[in-house]
Amino acid sequence: MNQRIKQLLGQAYDEAVPETWTTLSSEQLGRVYEKFAELIVQECAQVAHNTQYKHSPAHTVGDCATAIKEHFGVGMSTEDKKTLIKELLGVKND
Repeated sequence: MNQRIKQLLGQAYDEAVPETWTTLSSEQLGRVYEKFAELIVQECAQVAHNTQYKHSPAHTVGDCATAIKEHFGVGMSTEDKKTLIKELLGVKND
């Protein structure tokens, strides 16, 4: 697994549920790391290849990066997330 993914997952555990370090074995944590990395990579690849997220005819790396951030709701306000979810689900604002 990529070292950066390990660092990010460790940071997530530290910030969200620090008590897990004392309740999970290193083998259990390793399995969680591997599965987490696999799921993130699969999801990013799916977004990158999903034509729904291609914003322009000249698809750029920036478009792909933006689509992945939007997909995961990174750097978005709560209101922007709500709007995106409604758009993805086809919900119209009346």
